[in-house]
Amino acid sequence: MIRKYLPIIALALVLGAIAPLASGALADKANTPTLPQPAVDLQPQDVVRIVITALANNDKPYPDAGIATTFNFASPGNKVNTGPLDKFTRMVKGEPYGLMVNHVGSEFSEVVYDGTNAYQMVQLTAADGRSVVYAFRLSKQVEGEFRDMWMTDAVWPVAEDQVPQQAF
Repeated sequence: MIRKYLPIIALALVLGAIAPLASGALADKANTPTLPQPAVDLQPQDVVRIVITALANNDKPYPDAGIATTFNFASPGNKVNTGPLDKFTRMVKGEPYGLMVNHVGSEFSEVVYDGTNAYQMVQLTAADGRSVVYAFRLSKQVEGEFRDMWMTDAVWPVAEDQVPQQAF
């Protein structure tokens, strides 16, 4: 008689062993921190600070989360040229942006506005001690899902002799 129920008992034991694992996996997925996203109330300097902070802590809360955050704040036009995320990640880890990843210090210039564009420079101290300045160009989106949100259109390194003395 027990032999008749062995397949059912075995299935119950297997499901009993798998269920905690599956619920744990779902709980882990549900507890994954949400990365920062563009928002109407963020100003250009907020966006740049979020991106710079994320890149300084690139592997928190998971590997390349900082780069993913940076991609979240890339404008739709920027993403056309730099995306998808895996391509963007390779780009950011390469030259000339690799020094941004896990940098150890940052200093921000004032924001300069030009209509729906904003510019800000950031002086970073890379993990290897080198100092480099990057310029950010942001634009306030005028349509679509990101309407009225500031997003990054471009980032480029600034030659040392091109950085205004009063910038930092």
